[in-house]
Amino acid sequence: MLNQQPPTKKIKHFSSTSLVNAIPIEIWRDEICTKLGYCDRSNGNATCTEFNDTFENYNQKFLKKRAIHVPQDVPTIDKAMELVAKLQMDPTEKDPLRIVLEKGVHEIVGVQRGAMNVTCSHITFVGKGKDQTTIRGGFQVNNQQNVKFEELTITNSRLYGNGLWLQGSETTVDVLKCVVKECGSTGMLVTDVATVAATECEFMENGGHGVGCRGANTKARLNDCTMRHNGNHGLCVYNDAVVDLHGTKTDIHSNKSDGISAYDNAKVNIYLPSQHNTSHGNVHEDRFHEEGGSIANVNADGTFTHTYPVVV
Repeated sequence: MLNQQPPTKKIKHFSSTSLVNAIPIEIWRDEICTKLGYCDRSNGNATCTEFNDTFENYNQKFLKKRAIHVPQDVPTIDKAMELVAKLQMDPTEKDPLRIVLEKGVHEIVGVQRGAMNVTCSHITFVGKGKDQTTIRGGFQVNNQQNVKFEELTITNSRLYGNGLWLQGSETTVDVLKCVVKECGSTGMLVTDVATVAATECEFMENGGHGVGCRGANTKARLNDCTMRHNGNHGLCVYNDAVVDLHGTKTDIHSNKSDGISAYDNAKVNIYLPSQHNTSHGNVHEDRFHEEGGSIANVNADGTFTHTYPVVV
């Protein structure tokens, strides 16, 4: 009797289409699966052991690389966050996660006021450049640590929509080289003891403030940031919040109300020479404070040069 090779394994019950079922497992494993994104694989209905083993190997590789690419792995940002929960990825400080957004416009859908809730800590949303990657919608971060936004344009035109709303005592956020513009309300709102650092960012053409900070122990450090052409104040700080301004490229101008507004015991510390043209050309006051609020330049020797008090 002649030696015969075992028959080639085929996918069983993968599809009601006999042609699909007839594809050898080797073709699925070596050719087709290598070209599928995560969404395509997770939506598969394979019962073949070999296929599921291949998919599990892919899962492990996916978890190891700690990055979700939109739209290559999943079609939308919303689906990326769903995938994080589905795989229980649980990012940590030593093992963070990146949501990588390709060039083009990405829509955030199906959320209240156009803002998606960031549901885990130690996660970075990164685009291909503020002139290349745009997100239509906003983000809400509530008691999450080490959340980052990099090289993106964010615009949330919904009524009362904020571009970034950062809140909660556990919240720490970094924003790098982003534009937040044309939002229905405030470009970046920081409240309830949250802490944020923004570097080389633009907050412009928003319906409300460019940046708003509210509440005791709420802190923002803005380095080389621009706040311009906003419908209310460029920077509004109130209810005991503290904002530090750094960087000679800091520029607050052409806002429809005040450039910098501080009231109700809030503080704006400007770590720039007093002659630096930090706030200028705004419709009302360039610097306005009342009710215990203060705006001061911090001198090299640690002393303060305060804006002359406004009597109301």
